[in-house]
Amino acid sequence: MKTLGASTTEGGRYTLPVIKDPNTGSIVAESLAIAEYLDKTYPEKPIVPRGVNALIGLFEPTYCSIAYGKVVKLLLTKTLEIMNDSSREYFIRTRSELLGETRWETVSEENVQQQWEEFKKGLDEIDKWYQKSGGKWILGDTFSFADMVVACRTMWWNKIFDEEQLRELHSWNGGRWARVLADVNAECGTNL
Repeated sequence: MKTLGASTTEGGRYTLPVIKDPNTGSIVAESLAIAEYLDKTYPEKPIVPRGVNALIGLFEPTYCSIAYGKVVKLLLTKTLEIMNDSSREYFIRTRSELLGETRWETVSEENVQQQWEEFKKGLDEIDKWYQKSGGKWILGDTFSFADMVVACRTMWWNKIFDEEQLRELHSWNGGRWARVLADVNAECGTNL
């Protein structure tokens, strides 16, 4: 990233995503900064609607805290299960640092069900936000970066959970999480 000219994110680390705009040569790191750059440079279809920049900036950390803040160890343990051997050591070291822990401990089988129930409670709270919006998006009828955040996390979970867990997750909140991902794919012309 450094050789590309990308800037570091909070904590002085180089992280993904990073884009290099072939039209301007600009290099931008961090998802919200990328969204804001794209809106400014290509304003035809903004994903950070005018007047809600501050709220959108608060959305991702708030969403993460409420949706899965209490179960991050479960999610990281499941993520580690699908990683290749060459990435495991780095993943364990960096995630342990992030969590402020001196050593890595996976979630024990006994705690998985409790963590799963906490995960559902977190998503139940996020579902209330969607219900209050009065539309299919977090901002009602307006598609935004917030919906992309939710879709990206759902995409992550689709990769790490087994079939039974996915069936259960996709049934929660009337199928909201699979539906948000499908709606974002339709809106963006993607297949995440």
